[in-house]
Amino acid sequence: SGSTDDSSSIIVPSNSPEISESGSLDAEDMMPDINSIPSNDSIPSDGNTSDNGTGIKPTHFDGWATTLVNAKNPLPEGFSVDTRNIKGYDSREFNILAADSLEAMLDDAKGEGLPLYLVSAYRSVERQTNLYNRKVESYLAKGYEQSLAKEQAAKWVAAPGTSEHNTGLAADIVSSTWYSQNDDLTEEFENTKEFEWLKANSAKYGFVIRYPEDKTAITGIVYEPWHYRYVGIEVAEYMNKNNICLEELTK
Repeated sequence: SGSTDDSSSIIVPSNSPEISESGSLDAEDMMPDINSIPSNDSIPSDGNTSDNGTGIKPTHFDGWATTLVNAKNPLPEGFSVDTRNIKGYDSREFNILAADSLEAMLDDAKGEGLPLYLVSAYRSVERQTNLYNRKVESYLAKGYEQSLAKEQAAKWVAAPGTSEHNTGLAADIVSSTWYSQNDDLTEEFENTKEFEWLKANSAKYGFVIRYPEDKTAITGIVYEPWHYRYVGIEVAEYMNKNNICLEELTK
């Protein structure tokens, strides 16, 4: 996920990530970029919500699961989050408060014959810094001035402390088939049965498509049908029912 405020200025990267020897993407390379949100240390526990069957706004929508973090709302200095590994993966960690929900969603999709692949989940601020610096270096190598290189890099890799992945509440998810056959995360994923399942069912597990196609002017991020954010079941259902993004929920 990028972090520009003007969706019309988003630039598509010229180089695709490398394919690993196994014929599938290296998970770290298969990510165009990132945005963010805080964790248990700095935010209150999630509360109950009022009945949103009629579209009533959840009463505790501003709990730990819905804290907004982006270029304008960076994580606090010294931020940390408790995470645990997602079963079936050697190195995919998620916020410990939402890990069960992510696993349930992945398990149920697989049970319906639509196996999903978790490309990326929690990323430490340190790792985020390395990814960001690597992208800056790529623009410098193309002849960009330092300030412009940083500006362009931030459109594709969120600057350290502004990525949703730093909170452990964001997950980049595609189908297992897509992961093995594609060298990048692209909008074409929306043409798969697995995406249709995620779109129809992710809210049941507390997840929403974080950067919808019709909200780019508000999020400042390109449409990402692979990027899912945990916000809690009732909040997710409310957001979908009212067609709003996290920026609109928390404003």
